[in-house]
Amino acid sequence: MGKDQMERNQMKRNQMKRIISAALTLFMLPSLLFPVSASADQAHTAAVYELYSVDGFYEDSVGNAAEYSYHVPQFYASSPAADEINAEIAERFGGRVEAQFESMEGGYSLWSWHTEWQAFWNGPQLFLLITADENGGFHDYAAYGYDFDSGSMVTKEMILEQKGIREEEYQENLREAVQLKFEDMYGNLLTDMQKKDLYDEMLDQTLVWLDSDPPMFIDQFGEIETIVKIVSVAGAGWYYHLVSPFGK
Repeated sequence: MGKDQMERNQMKRNQMKRIISAALTLFMLPSLLFPVSASADQAHTAAVYELYSVDGFYEDSVGNAAEYSYHVPQFYASSPAADEINAEIAERFGGRVEAQFESMEGGYSLWSWHTEWQAFWNGPQLFLLITADENGGFHDYAAYGYDFDSGSMVTKEMILEQKGIREEEYQENLREAVQLKFEDMYGNLLTDMQKKDLYDEMLDQTLVWLDSDPPMFIDQFGEIETIVKIVSVAGAGWYYHLVSPFGK
């Protein structure tokens, strides 16, 4: 990679560091700057700021070129729960962004070009859905919920209680939704009886992962969404997918 390109990449990193510094400074301002309890019609910026907010164009040393966009959110709140969530987001998705910029500095190919987020209000609760792409057309998903009234994380138990849904009912609907998603992805394996055992084995493993309490959130329609792991026949051993246990 040429000297000019290296200098441009360094300028981009410096710009990103200035953005991070400004965001952290904003985070330290008194809570009176923004309302603690935000309503659905207020801008999300009243409750969220971006730890990373960087857009640009990159071409690696072998000619792969495309636009990149990295936006990593943080809850604008001061509480142990918010600190814990923000730290997890920074480590998981901020670390991903840093890895891409390290690749840019060396002229290497990127394995993730976009990180974005969506925010959904549910009364005083705000849910963040973060999506990051990966080579091969797959995506990494994560969801976090924060209650601005109580200053606590939003748990699965809290969501089910609000919706009046029993745990058993949720688990039953989740398993059915995952099975339908799995069949849509791999139903072609059933046309070859020699691969039926493979299908059953992959489905069984996918359903086992549901026992680990996959993350859930409430979307813009007020519906429950769950992030699940589904076995992959190529690439990594599994990838994240979104499913709606109660449909739309």
